[in-house]
Amino acid sequence: MKFLVAIALCSLLYPLYVVHKQLSGHKERIEKDPSQWGATFEDILYRAEDGVVLRGWWVRGESDRAVLLLHGKGGSRNGYHCGIFDLGRWYWRRGYSVMMVDLRAHGESGGHYTTLGLKEHRELLAWLEKIDPDHRYRWCVHGFSMGAVTAMMMRQKAPTVVERVVADAPWIDFGYLAMRELRKRAWLPPTFYSYVRWIAETFFGQNFDVIDNRERVRSLCKEPVLYLFEGDDTLLGSYHADLLHELCSEARIERFDGLDHVEAFKERPQAYTEILRSYGL
Repeated sequence: MKFLVAIALCSLLYPLYVVHKQLSGHKERIEKDPSQWGATFEDILYRAEDGVVLRGWWVRGESDRAVLLLHGKGGSRNGYHCGIFDLGRWYWRRGYSVMMVDLRAHGESGGHYTTLGLKEHRELLAWLEKIDPDHRYRWCVHGFSMGAVTAMMMRQKAPTVVERVVADAPWIDFGYLAMRELRKRAWLPPTFYSYVRWIAETFFGQNFDVIDNRERVRSLCKEPVLYLFEGDDTLLGSYHADLLHELCSEARIERFDGLDHVEAFKERPQAYTEILRSYGL
C-alpha cells in the first residue's frame, strides 16, 4: 500500500518539479559590454508590473534605425549561446541604435521564472516606450528562440512600434514542442501533457494558448517578418519550419543546413549577415 501511495505522490509531484525546472531562468554575471565595440552606452533598467527589475544596455547609433536584440531561454546579453553580443556590434557598426536586455529571470535581470514571451512581450513594449517616447526610431526586433517568439508577439500587438522582426528558430506548435520535450528530457509520456499544462497555468501564470504560434504566423503572414531556422536543430527539428511554410506559404524562410539550435550567426556570420542585408537591415 505504501508503495502505491509513493508511486501516486511521485506521479503528482514529479511533473511539478519538471515544470519548475523548465520555466526556471538562468542567471549569470554579464562579463562584456559595448565599450568593447568602441561604443559609449547607457546601463538601463525597467521595473515590471510585478516589481521584477530588468536590466540592459542602450547604445546610440547614427541614424533613426534601432534594433532590440532578444536572447533565448538560458541565454543573456553575453551571447554565449547564439552570439547576440557580436550581432549587436554588427548592427551598431551599420548605424543602428542597439538595445540589448536580459529577459526576466536571465542574466542580471530579476525574477525566478520565465513566461516564454507571455509577460516578456508586454514588458518590452513598455520599455521601448520609455526608451523612445517620441517614437523617433524605426524599430526592428531580432530574437532567438524564446526571444524570437517574444519579437513576434510584439509585432502582432504593436505593429506601429515594431517595424520589422527577425525570428531565429521560433517554435510554431508549442504543444508539439512541449510533449516532445517532456518525453525527451523528463521521460514523461504524452498522457501527462494536460496535467503539466494545468500546473504551468495554475502555479506559474503560464498560458499555452497565447505562446503557441500557429495562429500568430497566420496573422503575420504578409507582414515584414524574416524567419531563420537551423537544419539540424535538435530542439525543433524540421517540423516547425515545415509547419510555418504550410501555414503561410508566403513567409520568408531561410535555412542553415548542418547547424543546431540558434547556431547560425555564431557559426556562419557572413552568410547570416548577408541575409540580413538582403532583408534591408
